Amino acid sequence: MVALVVICAIAVVFVALKHRLGTRSYVFAVVGDNQGRNEVWDIVMDGINSDRPDFLFHCGDTVASGTRAQYDDFLKGAERLRVPLHVVPGNHDVRGEGRTSFAELVRDPPYYSFEHKGARFIGLDTSEGRIDSVQLEWLKAELAEDGPKFIFMHIPLYDPRPGGDHCFLDQGQAAELEELFGASHVLAVFSGHVHMFSHAECDGVEYVTTGGAGALLYASEDEGGFYHYVLVEVDGDQVEIKTRRVDVEFEEASVTLSGPDGRVELSLGQLAQMETVDVEAAFENKFGNLGGHGIYAGVPVSSLVEMVGGLEPGQTLVVTCDDGYSQDYAYENVYPSDQWAEIQGPMILAYEKDGATSPRWPESPRLVMVPPDGVYSNDDCANTSVPGQGWNLYESAGARWARNVSRIEVKD
Repeated sequence: MVALVVICAIAVVFVALKHRLGTRSYVFAVVGDNQGRNEVWDIVMDGINSDRPDFLFHCGDTVASGTRAQYDDFLKGAERLRVPLHVVPGNHDVRGEGRTSFAELVRDPPYYSFEHKGARFIGLDTSEGRIDSVQLEWLKAELAEDGPKFIFMHIPLYDPRPGGDHCFLDQGQAAELEELFGASHVLAVFSGHVHMFSHAECDGVEYVTTGGAGALLYASEDEGGFYHYVLVEVDGDQVEIKTRRVDVEFEEASVTLSGPDGRVELSLGQLAQMETVDVEAAFENKFGNLGGHGIYAGVPVSSLVEMVGGLEPGQTLVVTCDDGYSQDYAYENVYPSDQWAEIQGPMILAYEKDGATSPRWPESPRLVMVPPDGVYSNDDCANTSVPGQGWNLYESAGARWARNVSRIEVKD
């Protein structure tokens, strides 16, 4: 009888302790947007393994530009995960032949659902900024099922940043889906695409942006611009969102612009949000050898200069690198005439080469000349250098391709 009393007492204490600690029925993790930056993604996976959730849901942009080699790299790296992985496609995942690779190597069809401990988990394909009529009808049928639901997508209904445009292209469809979610026992909606963390609630639905698994960050740290993943603890209809920040050993590069209208500092992530161009280019060095060949993504230097008041004829644009190396450029280089455009092409500040960004591409950001034939030759350099600059100081086209740019200044 004494033993029975002791056992009952222990049971009461255990139940009370369990209630006080707030145990959860299950836990899952959510990430988005590593884009092949394994130096961050590896740390994220290690953290998830330590937390031991039931599974991980990836909201897309697993790779940079959809190549099969990038998918192979992602899938091989993901072998270190000790939890099941579910993925929906992002816009970077379906670039080029990426949609075919996603279907063959990851999942086909790209939208799907499954049940876990009484809840329905629904993955959508919003990689094109909308969902088509076939997927919409499928989704409505999924939402009509009983029980709590969680939604996962890449491009969100709305950009969490004021004035941001990283969201559904059709805002009418976004509003329709928001209404459907609110009326269909959806507990939370997770998305990526915007490289930051954000958490809001609307009509009883939690909306979480988690785009911090490695891609260039789109916001300052205090605005949610930090590397992270999300843990979701669920007890019935009660959901608790926990952010797990990830510390990295490198510092993101930035560029300071100076001109008549002041100074602006831009991170690589902020460069990536601007109107960018994708170009193929190479340069010739002083020995006549070609170097730097690749596909570059970057921002026209003229667009950057306009942010700080522009450049006038006769003024000089000074580009300085993080090791102190600098190059001077003339108005004609930044705003080339038709004749110079046929020789030099536009100047861009590239933040990405062949799908890689800093630190994997250690020369980022790099100033690149893009002539129509794709090669900035020594003759091109000689014919687009004003007296006292470029070829007239150092006979190499490659010298004009400044790497690790840290400052761009307009000077008289």
